[in-house]
Parts: sequence; structure tokens; C-alpha cells
Amino acid sequence: MCKGMRSKPNWTAEEIDYLSNNWGQISLDTITKRIKRNKGSIIQKASRLGLGPYLEAGEYITLNNLFKALGKGGSYTYMMQHYMKKGLPIKQKKVKDCYFRIIYIDEFWDWAEVNRTLIDFSNMEPMTLGEEPNWLKEQRKADYEKRQQYKQSPWTQKEDIMLKQLLDSYKYTYRELSLRLQRTEGAIKRRMCDLKIKARPLKMSNHNPWTAPEVDKLRELYHQGHRPGTMANYICRSSQAISGKIERMIKEGSLFPRSEFRVSC
Repeated sequence: MCKGMRSKPNWTAEEIDYLSNNWGQISLDTITKRIKRNKGSIIQKASRLGLGPYLEAGEYITLNNLFKALGKGGSYTYMMQHYMKKGLPIKQKKVKDCYFRIIYIDEFWDWAEVNRTLIDFSNMEPMTLGEEPNWLKEQRKADYEKRQQYKQSPWTQKEDIMLKQLLDSYKYTYRELSLRLQRTEGAIKRRMCDLKIKARPLKMSNHNPWTAPEVDKLRELYHQGHRPGTMANYICRSSQAISGKIERMIKEGSLFPRSEFRVSC
């Protein structure tokens, strides 16, 4: 028996509620740590409660539960197809007469490390899948900062009117528009195309050479998992300028792309 695990005390209502709410949602290792019982006792109790077979056992997790852990809503079928195209190492496991799509947790972390820009870890509670890789702490902070700063919801009519008014005033750069509207520069650019707006923001000077400290900071933020939008909070450059610099550094070989499937820097 693992050190610190209790032998056979009665289960409390709080423990039963925790087990019922989290069975199949988080790794078995995490459950054992939270309620301090051994795996055999937990699996036996889950069986008596009729919670169904436990697929994950700390080594792998069902695809649906992975998406739940990441805080993803909507169609799991669409997300599965989307991530499969990006190389997510999905497998199948048979339990009795049923087949389940699963992913081994170690393989997921290996894939996720080089595909950071495809995932938002800000909604994922720490230790949901058990022990986490070292890089995830900084990545979660970067994703949380992006989520706090920029809206993810559909554009409203009020925002469209405000965007047109700001552009018509011809006083603001993309960066300034981004700060005022709480939208990424890329989102603003796409919305301008959707609305067929002809007015354009002020251009920032292209004749301002990057300094060594700026390049060092960019590299540091890049390795922490930041995207150009939040890098602009630390470097006095627009996200477009930062994105362009990253692309040039990648072509020069001084920076490596995070993923072959990346949709942005």
C-alpha cells in the first residue's frame, strides 16, 4: 500500500461526491492524491457506484475527456478532425464490445509542446492530467494573459460601429486599435475585410531597427509560449511587426518554428 494511503476507513460523502464528479474526467493518479486512497480501493468503489469502466488509469485518456480537460466546448467531432489533421496521436482501445478513441498522456504532452499555438491551456486546471511538463506553467500564463486581454466572442454591431469610427478618424495604428477594442490586430484586420472597410490605420515606422535587447526579449517570450499579440505588451512594437520579425528569424535559422502546423507565430 502506498505511503500515506488509509487502509479501509468508511468513505465520506465528500469523497464519494469528488469521485463521482471526477471519474473519467481526470487521471487516476490525481484522484489518488486528492482523496489519499490507493488505486484498487478507488476503482472498486467506482464499480460499486456504477460509474463505469475506467479507461485512463493514469496512462491514457479518452479523447472526449481530453477536450473537456482543455475546457473545449462545442462539437468534439469537429475538434477531433481538426487536431488529427495537425498530427494529434489518437489511438483506439477496446473495452468489452465498445471502442474508444484515446490518447496516451505522454504522447499528448510531446505533441502539445511543439504545437503550442494550436492550443489554449488557460482553461485547463493545473494537474488535471497528473504530472505536467515544465514548459506548461509559462504557457498557461501566456494563454491566460491573451484570454484576459483579447475578446474571443463574435463581433457585435456596437464594436463594428466603433471600429469604423476609429478608422475614419485616421488617428490610430493597429496596435492602438487593438488596445481600444480588446481584439488582436489579426482579428481587426479580418473584420475590416469582412465589412469591406476601405479606411486604414496609421502605419508605424518601418525604419526603426530592432535592438539586441528587443530581440532577446522576443526570443524569451517566444519560448515561454507568447504570441505576437501579448509580446507587444513587453516590446514596443505592433504584433504585426513582431510577427514579421519572428518569420525572418525563423528563415535565418536563429529561431525554430513551434510547429509545422502553426497558424501563427
